[in-house]
Amino acid sequence: MIRGITNRRSFLKAFSSLTVLTLSSRPFPLRGAEGKKGKTVERKSKQTLTPFGLNHNDTLRFILRSGQTWELTLLKTSTEIIQRSKSGITAYAFDCDLQVNGKPYHLRREVGTQASFYEPWEIDGVHLWFDAASCAFKEGGGFMLEKDWLMGFVCKPNQKARFVVHESGLPICPEPLKLWYPNDTGRLDIRQCYNGEDCWMGPYMGKAAHCGLDINMKAGTTLFAPLSFDNHYLFHSVEANFENNRWRGVRRWPDGSEWWLQSHHLIRMLVPERTPLKAGTPYATTAGVWVGSHEHTHFMFRVIDQGGEHWLDPWILFWEMFRQGKKEQAKG
Repeated sequence: MIRGITNRRSFLKAFSSLTVLTLSSRPFPLRGAEGKKGKTVERKSKQTLTPFGLNHNDTLRFILRSGQTWELTLLKTSTEIIQRSKSGITAYAFDCDLQVNGKPYHLRREVGTQASFYEPWEIDGVHLWFDAASCAFKEGGGFMLEKDWLMGFVCKPNQKARFVVHESGLPICPEPLKLWYPNDTGRLDIRQCYNGEDCWMGPYMGKAAHCGLDINMKAGTTLFAPLSFDNHYLFHSVEANFENNRWRGVRRWPDGSEWWLQSHHLIRMLVPERTPLKAGTPYATTAGVWVGSHEHTHFMFRVIDQGGEHWLDPWILFWEMFRQGKKEQAKG
């Protein structure tokens, strides 16, 4: 049993957080602002999704299961503040120009409202997530700080942009995903992300990227293992004199990829730590420790794969959970 606390420091939080997507085929040159050829990163399609980072003029060469090659070249990235309030930034956007299999595309995401919970682009049989652009962060010449960097939770990509790809005919991992918490709607509502701003990279306090996804829920809500874990444990706990109870589940896939799934603000563990955990097992009650003005759970997702470690939008997991749920419902 974890000794819980229900108070945390009073934080001033920003207003709403969103992600909007656009895709167009307007013409632009093959090379970006630097005007030089970049590096080529080669990856093979596998059973789990593939995150990667690119600088301007770099190319991903993605080998599909069929043996065909799918190529993406990053040409340009940009960012802008699109909405402010007295407390600071309430919405911002980041864009990129790409060449995919010889065709030009313009992708745009906005962070600040319901469109944070988006469908990935599907281009020539591949799902593409545009996860982050470094130009939005102060260290990359932009305006966003990092909220959680002291704990090692960093949103900013090391390269100009971070993407995720996966063949569109495959689930994002070989094991069916279970719902992480009870959700009968099959969707997420940005209004239920703390004050309405704490989606992935939402502008916390009007200026700092929120590294994770907050979902409001009643204290005592049960969390379920969304997949089977090789190991799981609390890496911060109130009993160890931390202010919060933070949990991590670790799964190593046969293709070499390692996933970390995290949930914070837990009240009590329901199963022993440092043991394997089967998918669907209720493992903790949540939303009652260090929650501030809204009872909520903080979700995080990390992929360690092919020489890279990437914090990613947890929405990708929920997107797959909801998609699989709809397929099961359709089967009747």
